[in-house]
Parts: sequence; structure tokens; C-alpha cells
Amino acid sequence: TTPLPDYGGRVDVPLGNVSIHVVIPPANELPHTMAGRDFLLLFECLDVSSVIVLWALLLAEQKVLLQARQTHVLTMAAESLCALLFPFSWQHVYIPILPASLLDILQAPVPFLIGIDEEVLGMAEQGGLVPDDVVQVDLDASSIVCDPDVARAI
Repeated sequence: TTPLPDYGGRVDVPLGNVSIHVVIPPANELPHTMAGRDFLLLFECLDVSSVIVLWALLLAEQKVLLQARQTHVLTMAAESLCALLFPFSWQHVYIPILPASLLDILQAPVPFLIGIDEEVLGMAEQGGLVPDDVVQVDLDASSIVCDPDVARAI
């Protein structure tokens, strides 16, 4: 057995004829959380299996639209989902609270993680601005709605 390195350290683990590098980042580079409260709110909104599905969707670089009545829920959920990607980081469009003036971004042909409140979502749906390939996560109703092709991809 090979012991794990300390924070900021590195160790090489032999695996057959390959050496795997294990790096533990410094403690100040770990994802920021508010003593777990961010995650608590996410898991109050969604069950564990839904969070795992969302995690897989984000790793697969899908378009994810979080919706909730309260904006602080959107922000906390988006931040928690980004923290769950560690050691990776979300490199695509990230808008925790989408203003009405940026609704056109929902038509973008790139992956995104966007939070949208009830009023702005109504405007988007009325204008037909939410494409079929966007995964819609209703944090108030604990539901995930996505195109069957996207569901099969994960």
C-alpha cells in the first residue's frame, strides 16, 4: 500500500507497468463551501440520485438550467454543483442567476450551467427560448426534465 500525500503533496502509485500520479492540492485550493451549508441546501432540494445525475450531466458537458422561486437557492445549488466537480472545474458558461436581458444565451450551442428564477423562466418559455436539449432542473419540485437522447447519453 502507498500512503496518500499531505495537502500540497504528490506521490506516484505503481499500477502494473504504469505509474499513476496522485496529487493532493493545498487546503486553500479545495472548493469553497460554507461549512457544508451549500451542500445541505442542494440535498434539501434534490435527492442523492438526482444530484448524481446532475453531476454526470455536468461532467458530460450538457446544458443545465436550474430553476427556483428564490434566487439564493439558485446560487447555492450552482455553487455546490461546481464544487462537486472537484478536482475538475466548470469551464463553460456559468450564470447563477440569469437576468431577463440575457435570455438569448439559452440558445447558445455551448454547455452551460444557468440558474433562472420563476419570472424570467416564464418569459423564456413564453418566447420559446428554451431548446429541447436543455436539461431543466426544478429545485422547488425536485425534478429533472431532459430530452430522452440526453438521458440515454449518460
